[in-house]
Amino acid sequence: MTTQHWRSVPRTAATDTIYGLALSPDGQRLATASWDSRVKIWDVATGRVEHELIGHDGRVYTVRFHPDGRWIASGGTDTTVRLWDVATGAAHWSQSGHSSLVYSVDFQPRGELLASGSEDGTICIWNAADGTLIRTIEGHPQYVQGVVFTSDGKRLVSGSRDCTMAVWDVASGEELMRVDVINNGINSTQFSPDGSRLLLSNVDGSIGLWDIEKGTLIMEMEEHTYPAWCAVFSPDGTTIASGSADKTIVLWDAATGAERARLTGHEKDVYCVAFSPDGKWLYSGSVDKHIRAWSLDGMDPRWETLSVAWQGAEDDDARAAAEAAVIAATQTPAKPPATGLFGRLFGGKR
Repeated sequence: MTTQHWRSVPRTAATDTIYGLALSPDGQRLATASWDSRVKIWDVATGRVEHELIGHDGRVYTVRFHPDGRWIASGGTDTTVRLWDVATGAAHWSQSGHSSLVYSVDFQPRGELLASGSEDGTICIWNAADGTLIRTIEGHPQYVQGVVFTSDGKRLVSGSRDCTMAVWDVASGEELMRVDVINNGINSTQFSPDGSRLLLSNVDGSIGLWDIEKGTLIMEMEEHTYPAWCAVFSPDGTTIASGSADKTIVLWDAATGAERARLTGHEKDVYCVAFSPDGKWLYSGSVDKHIRAWSLDGMDPRWETLSVAWQGAEDDDARAAAEAAVIAATQTPAKPPATGLFGRLFGGKR
């Protein structure tokens, strides 16, 4: 295990917590979901916002790119699931099928369906093209924090704070399997690239790797000292990255469960992480309102260019904010003259 400060550059991404983060299939765009009601699409190379997607009323918890990269799905406290056009930032559709906030969304691998999991314990299956609600699945008594389709798109796995994960038949909504994750509420779910293993991040700080066909635990990683909010596989399936309330990101060996490295830099909980398609970069979002780009390859020649671009974008934003504050201060209307007894006593000439 290596403990060191890996090279990373921060970018202020919101005025409140960054809860969800996703990378486009080509790795050129980053989408963030934040508690200030905004979804933003970022140009990774420049560190600048391409589009700010406005429409959610309240916190946005989850965001996901469509497999073809043309659309983004999001969900939040307003109970809606929304689909956005990546090229224009325009809303494509917005629907509400849940009675409480939406924690998670995932596209079927072919992109035809979209699943959403909610605080109300239900899962909704949507037609991704037009937002038609196809089916509502009930079966969890507590929050559904994670939903993920199997690689063939025929089954859906849900992870809940009720300490269970369940497998559902997408076509019928029938429950095929339920597994107890003993004394452990689930925060996120993700399959390995080959679809053979399921990754869970848990409330007690552990990361569980499961055989979904057998419903058995393969191994458990337990180095986080506080809840593990997220965990994802690298594109080649050899590395796992997890983010935690202990403010760190841990890189794990996916074959042995050994801790390879611990990345420090965020000042508060790390809620979301995502690998670049080539696996050489990791992106993270935090309660500290920042996203970070981490270079996992010390020899990657792109590091200098990206770090300079992101820092330049950050500096430009700071200057623009300072200028806006000065203009706002000069435009503050003068107070009207005092009237009444107070005005006669203190507001006249001296």
